[in-house]
Amino acid sequence: MSREHEIGPTRERILDCAEALFAERGLAGTAVRDIARQAGLTPASLYNHFPGKQALYEAVLERGVGPLIGLLEALPARPGGAETIDDTIGAIMAHLARHPRLPRLVQYEALTGGAYLARLGRAWLRPLIEQGVGAMKREPGSPWAEEEHPLVISAWLQIVFGHFTLAPVLGVVFEDDPLSPENLARQTRFLRKLAHVLMSARSGPAQREG
Repeated sequence: MSREHEIGPTRERILDCAEALFAERGLAGTAVRDIARQAGLTPASLYNHFPGKQALYEAVLERGVGPLIGLLEALPARPGGAETIDDTIGAIMAHLARHPRLPRLVQYEALTGGAYLARLGRAWLRPLIEQGVGAMKREPGSPWAEEEHPLVISAWLQIVFGHFTLAPVLGVVFEDDPLSPENLARQTRFLRKLAHVLMSARSGPAQREG
């Protein structure tokens, strides 16, 4: 196999290993040599693909969060109503099923207040929430007041990510693997139903107190 054919799979293997270690230890607690060892490479070989740990961390986020932003960015422009929402939720869950450690990576930075937290919030999570808010503004007859849109999207992000971050403890509670294909399919159906309930509750949520 030529070197050109090896670059793609090797790069993905590096990203997979980096994602797992960053989720477990955070950016500061992860060394390039540990990622290289996990990927079956030498540090020098890893540097042929990424110039440093910071660039590798950014690449993990680009691969993980970038497609989610793209899905929400495309949502307002696509017709289809309920079917479009269902398709988007399915695509989001399918993406996270391929990268189940990504939500734990985000959670680690949030819990530890790591040095990268501000960058993570501004460069990656803010655009994700902004795209969701933009989609809500374009939803006709939304039951939510405009000032509530960021709250709805933030809560939705917590629900979706929470299934993956809490998977170890949920597995103990229910004595089943929350990340199995069957349970991910069930969670996806639940999220679709929840989305329709949230967007069709024409009375109550939008009414302001006082």
